[in-house]
Parts: sequence; structure tokens; C-alpha cells
Amino acid sequence: MRNCKDIKMRNYQKPNMIYYTNCTQSTAEAINNMVDNSQEISYKTFLKYVTLEHILEIFPQYAKTSKQGLTIKNDYAVSFYKSIYKDCRCVYVYHSAIEYIFLS
Repeated sequence: MRNCKDIKMRNYQKPNMIYYTNCTQSTAEAINNMVDNSQEISYKTFLKYVTLEHILEIFPQYAKTSKQGLTIKNDYAVSFYKSIYKDCRCVYVYHSAIEYIFLS
């Protein structure tokens, strides 16, 4: 796994973040620090950082639109956050008690 500190941050406000890791593949310390300093954000805000296409690659069980089925936006058990992961700005999806972390 690449080191987060080696990643150069691009424009934080463009949908350019990609999936990096999740809590099962990280350390408790890194995840606890990230969660302790996180701020919940809306799905609309999350899309400023990650494209819908990339979200659907990570979560293929969701439909692209509500006419096609359950969307990640409408799943009451999913929430979205922004924070810092190992000194890098991140956003993450909290899904089924797992944090899915996205970095630039």
C-alpha cells in the first residue's frame, strides 16, 4: 500500500479523489484519529470530491438513479464525512460499519 504522505494533494474541491483503503486494511490509530476529527457532509458535498462513477465502482450494489433501485444517497445506513487521514485530507463513506477512505 502506498504511503499517504507521499501523495501530492490536488485541488481538494474537484471530484478527483480515488479510493485508497478502508478501516480493515489500516491501523486503529489512523482510523481513530480520522474519525475523531471528522465532519459529516452531505452526499452532494461528497460528490465534489469523488465522482459517481468511481463510487459505483467501489459499491456496485447500488443503482445509479433511484428509478433503477436503491442508491447510495438514499441508503439510510450510509453516511459521508471529510477528515484527515495520516496527514492527508480525505473524504470517506461509512458503510456497514466500515470506513471507505478516498484521497487525491
